[in-house]
Amino acid sequence: MNLLAIDTSTPFAVVVVSREDGSLVVASIDSGHKHGRQLVPAIRKVLQEAGLRVSDLAGVAVGLGPGSYTGLRIGLTAAKTLAYAAGIPLVGLNSLEIIAQNAPADAHRISVVADAQRDELYVANFARVFAGSSLEAVGPTTIEPVTQWMASLLPETVCLGPAFDRSLMVIPEGVLRANDHPTPEHLMELAHRVWQTGKRDDPWFLEPVYLRRSAAEDLWDARPTSTRSASDGR
Repeated sequence: MNLLAIDTSTPFAVVVVSREDGSLVVASIDSGHKHGRQLVPAIRKVLQEAGLRVSDLAGVAVGLGPGSYTGLRIGLTAAKTLAYAAGIPLVGLNSLEIIAQNAPADAHRISVVADAQRDELYVANFARVFAGSSLEAVGPTTIEPVTQWMASLLPETVCLGPAFDRSLMVIPEGVLRANDHPTPEHLMELAHRVWQTGKRDDPWFLEPVYLRRSAAEDLWDARPTSTRSASDGR
């Protein structure tokens, strides 16, 4: 089927279309948090190169995070708008699970981390029963201090994720590394897998996975009540 998949949870956004013949068409977006300017033109370009119109799509899949707050809002808004305008289904994906697919097929323990700021990480752990089998989530995605996550790593765990872009984390001996960013192939692979389960999301209620409020929201609530009331015009 014709399916569009988007992930903007990291600086390396991915836009990919799968066509009915199984081929993929990918649009590249430069890194540097330029998703707001580049995402819509990238979607337009990838559809043109695939020879498709929005109305030809069976649906849209989008990464929900956790990750960059701004990037997630941009990606989800674009996906919702397309789904609503074309009247096609929408499905949300775990962005860290997309990245987890980069681990070698024989990896039994995988830990994916994204930068949650404040010396903390978004952490999603996965496991395989045997080499080549599908990844299964080991508990929910959480927020953990960097030191706590590092201390919990077991030998032969494959760890990866965009947190390594900004961090000088030194992982313990015996822990392995893999590609830290979502790839078009793995994004579409997960999109198809989730799609085939029959999962569909309501565009009106689908939200990014933030796990906690932004620093700006915390700062706003920390302001004196009188100051907030004046800013609100009350």
